[in-house]
Amino acid sequence: MSNYRPRGAIAKVFFDRLHNDDVIQQIDMTTWYTMGKLPRKYGSLYHHLNGPDELTLEWLERSKKTSGRFWLQLCHEVAKLFLNMFMTQTDINGFLKRGSMFILSEMQFDQFLTAGGFFQHRERQSALSVCDIGAGDGEVTLRLVHTLQQKRNWQVTTYATESSWTMRNRLNEKNFIVLENLNQIHQADLIVCFNVLDRCFDPHVMLSDIYESLDQTGFALIALVLPYSHYVEKNSSHLPLRTLLEPWPPEKRLTVEEELEMFFDVLQAVGFKIRTWTKAPYLCEGDLRQSFYWLTDYVVLCSK
Repeated sequence: MSNYRPRGAIAKVFFDRLHNDDVIQQIDMTTWYTMGKLPRKYGSLYHHLNGPDELTLEWLERSKKTSGRFWLQLCHEVAKLFLNMFMTQTDINGFLKRGSMFILSEMQFDQFLTAGGFFQHRERQSALSVCDIGAGDGEVTLRLVHTLQQKRNWQVTTYATESSWTMRNRLNEKNFIVLENLNQIHQADLIVCFNVLDRCFDPHVMLSDIYESLDQTGFALIALVLPYSHYVEKNSSHLPLRTLLEPWPPEKRLTVEEELEMFFDVLQAVGFKIRTWTKAPYLCEGDLRQSFYWLTDYVVLCSK
């Protein structure tokens, strides 16, 4: 039976789905949040998150149910075959209202921001300005905003940038203030940049813009997938002007701990102070082939 392969196309999809989900069931999800070895220079700033927590598991269950709706997912697959001719994958996801992401739950955001000293710097404030760069459909941003509102009952003004026109429509539906570029905002309390630095044309310019757009007491919340791989979706070459980690590719294969040190060194060279960092899964809604997908994310909280 281990060598059995069905013949029909639909039967193959069902077979692969059962196999992939069976593999997922065997995964120890606590490893998503656990470091085997800490980087030498920044190990003392690591904050361990216990997970997956209840809210994360609820999101995973919703993803399983949505990806398990066969006719909906089949329609998405057919639509993608046509839309791929003139739209990017991100535009397609926004158009079909699929592919939502998840990184941290509200409780995990609270724990992480508390560990990094974000709240203690803003006890006397009644309002906050938050900007999410490359916010996608805004679902991750909303969890963060809910965390801030519940913690201090702040009035949060939420800005976002997004290159995909279909995702911008989804952000407008959530009443985000969508900016053309980050330079339109000044003295922001918190700027979020989740998994964009390895997808933009010049990550070094983006980091400088983040730093300049923050208030003097502002914080930046940045995430990067490792092992590092750079891909620019809207370039014909898909290559950046400059890679985030330089020189790249390196002369020898680097460990995750070495890549982390390079990443944090880049942040400090811009002027950021590393407050704390953690490891978490970068989760994405599934499709016909699998209940959900994930990459390994490293989230860092910085201040000026």
